[in-house]
Amino acid sequence: MLGIPMVIRIHGGATGGVVSAVESHDVPGGGPPPHIHHREDETFQILDGEYKWTVGGKTFVAQKGATIFAPRGIPHTYRYLGQTPGRLMCVITPAGFEGFFEEIGALSPHEQQDIPRVLEIGKKYRLEFPPPPGTWSVWFRIGIFAFLVAVHPHPSLAAKSERRNK
Repeated sequence: MLGIPMVIRIHGGATGGVVSAVESHDVPGGGPPPHIHHREDETFQILDGEYKWTVGGKTFVAQKGATIFAPRGIPHTYRYLGQTPGRLMCVITPAGFEGFFEEIGALSPHEQQDIPRVLEIGKKYRLEFPPPPGTWSVWFRIGIFAFLVAVHPHPSLAAKSERRNK
């Protein structure tokens, strides 16, 4: 997905939709942006390497052999810290989200950089990419590149927005 090689080890079709498992082969500094699954839980097992995780606002480092649980509805992300490739096994319950990896994997590397397209595919799987807290998201398109920029509003504008949302 988006430059992270993913191998589907157990497809949900083989389990009646109960569970799927995917293996991630991570490069130094690699990992997904913060995201929220609204349909499934993920349980990660670190097979090789050291990773920095954030799950539900808590940040920690975990190494080979560690198990990390990321429940549905909770923002989470990771970054691979090693210098050689790292590997994770992710067990997804219920199954179905492996379809996201299949759809993204079917895109060319150029198409995988089409962020609005990736977000649309994510919506099909009830996947959300929230902006960092206290920021606004703005899309910029320059040539073939699209950028999601987190904008930190001036404190007076942020206060007005908070008052308006109450």
